[in-house]
Amino acid sequence: MDKNKIWIYGKHPCTAALQNKNRKCHELLVTENFMKNNNEISKILRLCKQKNINLKQVNPNYINSVLPHNSNHQGIALKASVIDSTTVEEVLNTSKESSTIILLDQVTDIHNVGSIIRSAVCFNVDAIILPYHNSPSENCGMSKTSSGAVDMIPIVYVINIVNTIKLLKKAGYWCYGFDAKEGEFLHKTKLDSKKLIIFGSEDKGMRKLTKENCDFLLKIAISKKIDSLNVSNAAAVALYSIFIQNYDQALQ
Repeated sequence: MDKNKIWIYGKHPCTAALQNKNRKCHELLVTENFMKNNNEISKILRLCKQKNINLKQVNPNYINSVLPHNSNHQGIALKASVIDSTTVEEVLNTSKESSTIILLDQVTDIHNVGSIIRSAVCFNVDAIILPYHNSPSENCGMSKTSSGAVDMIPIVYVINIVNTIKLLKKAGYWCYGFDAKEGEFLHKTKLDSKKLIIFGSEDKGMRKLTKENCDFLLKIAISKKIDSLNVSNAAAVALYSIFIQNYDQALQ
């Protein structure tokens, strides 16, 4: 299959992809059981008609054959083009007075990235920035792990992280880097209305230059029984805490 096309699977990821006006979709596979027993099938059929997508009813083994081994597809799979990456400038052109952007510094595990994308959508993040090198490309695993959230938020791939941080600072963003050991406790810190939140890799954290370009370093209060959180769990805790700091504004 064309490297710019992927199979998306599962009810929520497929529905989100069909609803995304920036996602080109090509073919939808469904099983007889999915057609008969899913209460959202009428919505999915309507979306297929709107996008002029060919729908095929197939047996489960056929879907299994086009997906990675042991994929929990729930009887539905969608062939789609990968989403074109947006740019930092495009994100800034649509940013609000109160804005949160995430930057992941060499977080390479596809499941961690997918989980962070899901948390980002849950907690009103405006965009996610990934380095072009040492970051996973969009694939079916990212869509499945994010439960379709990859289709609900702009994702930006950049060549130079430090230059990107400087560009965002120039646009009025304050840069907060999370570190397992250093910095102020998040729950004791009031963050600025425009903020860039950085999470580093699980084994090494942020790279030296990334860390040096942060305005503030933050950490999450945890029990002394363990050293640190998984990066996707840390991101979920941090983004929730940031979200509730300005709950009323976040819901607007």
